[in-house]
Amino acid sequence: MSPRQTRTLAPWKKLLTSGNIFGDLCDIYDADFFDEFASHFDRNPKVFDLFKGVHETGQAYVMGKWAQKATNSNLLKFSGVHLIGAGLSARRLSYELSQVNKSAKVSKAVQSEVQKALAASDTRPFGKRTYLSIQFHNGPKSQLTAIHELASALEEAIGTIIPLPYEDEEEKDVRRQAFEFVNQANNAPKKPLHRNHAMLEAARAFRPLWEECSTLPYRRGRYKHEIGGYDCKPADALFAIIAKLDPTVAQSLPGTAIENIHAQLQAEMRSD
Repeated sequence: MSPRQTRTLAPWKKLLTSGNIFGDLCDIYDADFFDEFASHFDRNPKVFDLFKGVHETGQAYVMGKWAQKATNSNLLKFSGVHLIGAGLSARRLSYELSQVNKSAKVSKAVQSEVQKALAASDTRPFGKRTYLSIQFHNGPKSQLTAIHELASALEEAIGTIIPLPYEDEEEKDVRRQAFEFVNQANNAPKKPLHRNHAMLEAARAFRPLWEECSTLPYRRGRYKHEIGGYDCKPADALFAIIAKLDPTVAQSLPGTAIENIHAQLQAEMRSD
């Protein structure tokens, strides 16, 4: 009996759990890709502009796919309980770190031990990369401040999703509110995203690059019977980007997305 073959994940699916999306996108869009991709434009675009625009477009597609998956899912039974717990923990962490940071000696000791803990194991790759970024961007006195501010922002964000309890609230009342929150969220009418939401997000992200580097309008244009389709240069360029992430994408989809984005912009201009 032959071993079961595992299906290869599409690149966009792998990027959903990437620990280094910048590096992974660099592997997908390599130098050979940009050498060919530059031919889509007629204004001799700079390499950095192409690099930035392609990465932003690719990330927009991946984020669009993630948004579709999230929108179509339900909250778990204890999601509300854990949300409240995370919000309260973030509140406590934010306060305590602000106090710890008042002592330079304690702050230095904490930073040193965090660095050692992350370096000692490969089981926290996301934490290690995040902490390296904090070290790179912040001076030694403000590294714990960065974590304190993240915790404070997390508390604020969760508080906008579900009300966080006050200190004098009973635990049973808090749990009841948490379960009610989940039931209400799961029973509320869902507002599904457009079935091609990811491509629309990519088309929106790609527009600035096209308009900067090409003299052709960001439009799908007219149907041409002699070629049996639309002769759409911006769609060809957008397809080149997305096909590297999603080999199953239809070649006609970028043109339709570009036309939808154009229609949205026209509607916005008329409403102003």
